[in-house]
Amino acid sequence: MKVEKIDHIHAYAKDLEGAVRLFADLLGREFLPVWESEDFGARAAFHPLGFEFLQPTGPNGPVAQTIGTREEGILFVCFKVPDIEEAIAEMESRGIKMIHKYQVGKLKEALFDSTNTFGVQIELCEYPGDDITAASMG
Repeated sequence: MKVEKIDHIHAYAKDLEGAVRLFADLLGREFLPVWESEDFGARAAFHPLGFEFLQPTGPNGPVAQTIGTREEGILFVCFKVPDIEEAIAEMESRGIKMIHKYQVGKLKEALFDSTNTFGVQIELCEYPGDDITAASMG
């Protein structure tokens, strides 16, 4: 599978605002504004260095189901690929099950089960250019 780069890392925080304050101070740069998605059942904050915190807004949304009973911390790593359909096919040919696929604007993402990846949950993304936030806006 062709991977262009590690695009971003998702982490779970019970206190989203607290995590944003701490990591903005540690990293010396502000996060983008917190956004909320009813479709994903989560609030999120993205740091320009590629670090995103997620906080479920309820117990039944996709983010809450992905987190399950895990403690706070890193959830999954997202790899940017040039062709997400080709990458999904390769992952599935290796017995790695896709558990969620979605598109926001020009951003396409797919999340995979960690059973056959040594506990590392993988997300793949495809978008034009170099700016994931611009791709997700339109």
